[in-house]
Amino acid sequence: MRSISRRIFVAALSAGIALAAGSAHAQDKITMRIAHNMPEAHSYALWLGKFKEVLEEKLPGRFDVKVFPAAQLGTETEYLESMQLGTLDGAIMGRHGQIDQRLDVLNLPMIYRDDAHVDAVLHSGSEVQERLDGILFERGYKVLAWGELGFRYITTNGKEVRNASDLQGLDIRVPNVQPWLTAFKAWGANPTPLPFEEVYSALQQGVVSAQENPPENIWTSKFYEVQKTMSLTGHANIPSQFVLSRGYWEKLPEETREVVLDAARQGSLIQVAAARQANADLVARLEAEGLTIIRDVDKESFRAGAEESYKASEATIGRDLIDAVLQAQ
Repeated sequence: MRSISRRIFVAALSAGIALAAGSAHAQDKITMRIAHNMPEAHSYALWLGKFKEVLEEKLPGRFDVKVFPAAQLGTETEYLESMQLGTLDGAIMGRHGQIDQRLDVLNLPMIYRDDAHVDAVLHSGSEVQERLDGILFERGYKVLAWGELGFRYITTNGKEVRNASDLQGLDIRVPNVQPWLTAFKAWGANPTPLPFEEVYSALQQGVVSAQENPPENIWTSKFYEVQKTMSLTGHANIPSQFVLSRGYWEKLPEETREVVLDAARQGSLIQVAAARQANADLVARLEAEGLTIIRDVDKESFRAGAEESYKASEATIGRDLIDAVLQAQ
């Protein structure tokens, strides 16, 4: 009897330990809610796919990453509010200038020479990148990695844009980015800031007659259905960033943080490469869909308006930061 009782006790104790261990494991499971406003076919999906893969490989079973694409949780402005409220943990977005006006330096037209220049500013761990990351952290957001939408081109409902003067009187949707509003006004256009989610309907309904975006956005959002021409202006390149709220970041167990950063950075390399390749390939596909492609664009004609936006932004951005980005090697 005593032997049987002991076996029962040991079995019960083992079951209790297993139950406690299971409970502790359940408590260790970290939920991460991430939103973005791009379609599921966008390269952001590759970024987050790699992010989840690396987390699972290095910290198996530790994270449950829930992704909400295609503006399911509202606009990027609403993402910022939700992160501050704690109802959303992170997002991939391009609202850095809205978080802090100094970060509009990354949105300045004609600020980047080429892809290598973008890499020097945002993907090299450079002093200027650390400075930019620090500004976001001050404002309550931890940057895990920077991404890219690519150099931007202007589409219209028929007007051909070969130089800046061709923008005269054009009603064009632009992001709500002050340096861009300044530049497009200097180029003679009538810039209208609208959320990205409203661009298609605005073009369809004639609220605006033009817009500007990288080819991947034009393709995945089907703007080619409601536009007729695309001019290869390459006038700007707004980066995106994968951020967590600072509060969420600081609550993460310390042993997970470097893995989270590494996972996001590995994903960003894939996203940036995919976006650049897609943007290169999609010009021909958009042409096949019926867009007239204007290739002989005088890009330097946009320089004067860009310089006006630099001067107008010095008070909020700081000339030193503008120069640091311009001179990054």
